[in-house]
Amino acid sequence: MDRRRVLKSGIAATLAAAFGPAASALVREAMERPLAERVGDMLLMGFIGSHSETEGADIIDAHLAAKRIGGVLFLRHNVRSREGAEGSAARFRATSPSSWMAIDQEGGLVQRLSRDLGYTHIPRAMQVAEARSPESAGDLYRLGAAEFHAAGFNMNLAPVADLHDPDNAVIGRHGRAYGADGETIAAYAGAFIDAFEAFGIACAIKHFPGHGRSRGDSHDGFVDISDSWSEAELAPFRQLIERGQAHVMMGGHLTNRQLDPTGAPVTFSAPVLEGLLRDQLGFTGVMMTDDLDMGAIRNNYSQHEAVISAIEAGNDMIMLSNSAAPDAELPQRIVGWVEAAISEGRLTEHRINQSVARLAVLKARVGL
Repeated sequence: MDRRRVLKSGIAATLAAAFGPAASALVREAMERPLAERVGDMLLMGFIGSHSETEGADIIDAHLAAKRIGGVLFLRHNVRSREGAEGSAARFRATSPSSWMAIDQEGGLVQRLSRDLGYTHIPRAMQVAEARSPESAGDLYRLGAAEFHAAGFNMNLAPVADLHDPDNAVIGRHGRAYGADGETIAAYAGAFIDAFEAFGIACAIKHFPGHGRSRGDSHDGFVDISDSWSEAELAPFRQLIERGQAHVMMGGHLTNRQLDPTGAPVTFSAPVLEGLLRDQLGFTGVMMTDDLDMGAIRNNYSQHEAVISAIEAGNDMIMLSNSAAPDAELPQRIVGWVEAAISEGRLTEHRINQSVARLAVLKARVGL
């Protein structure tokens, strides 16, 4: 009954209608799958290993074959060589052609497919904005997108839409932001997105609702932006949404009591994700977490609580590098946690179906 309801009158029908028969067919197909596979669609999972014939790659390949995960997260330790990274991506795509192959490829400091491995160097965002127009930046990014696609990847965990602040240790210090005003940032981030989408690549805009003026790094622990954050930081995200260029949004592991007085991190905050991002800003795309294995989350929440809280708050894609304490059966455990949460009334199958529908529409958009 729940599946029929969401297909007939819920978000699935609304989203699918906006993108035509291809999206409608993908949504219908997704809704007919068992709950375990629908939960699997929501999981973007990392692995240990730097080439296709490692134990970690074997584990991921088995999860893909069994439809336990929706995609693979590649981190720096997975990209030690061009042959290793591309070989792993090729193996996983052969097993599951419609799964996500995701990696950070912003440019500058955060370019996993780097010139050291033979790829074209993409300058950091600040350098691009200083040296090029948005149109010229688009030419550069199309070159990067072509290589990204040829390497076997279809989800770029970029661009950054945070505001530049030179005193910020994680964004500003490394020139990862395009500027200090929403119009500039949206123009260049939009050029980035258009270039990559032209090659069938989804782009995850980060770090909602703004990490640029923070004083801390969520890789290490909680980052409280309650005092430093202002509504000006929403401007790039708002403009990208209004221009129809925002299809995936990544939240930051950030605490902002201006937006959620409980102090819950954005990753677990329905007032921020559902209230602000969806209801106020009108975002209808895929909401994804940053890595739940990062220190801010890992050091303060159990994995079980982090996953359920993230889904409960409205996230559609759950990112887990599974590298801090690798667990070969983590996807199966997550399905068990979700089933228990549904039985207890904390989650509903409708909440899962909302995410599955959005992910299906995203796949239709990029041609998966």
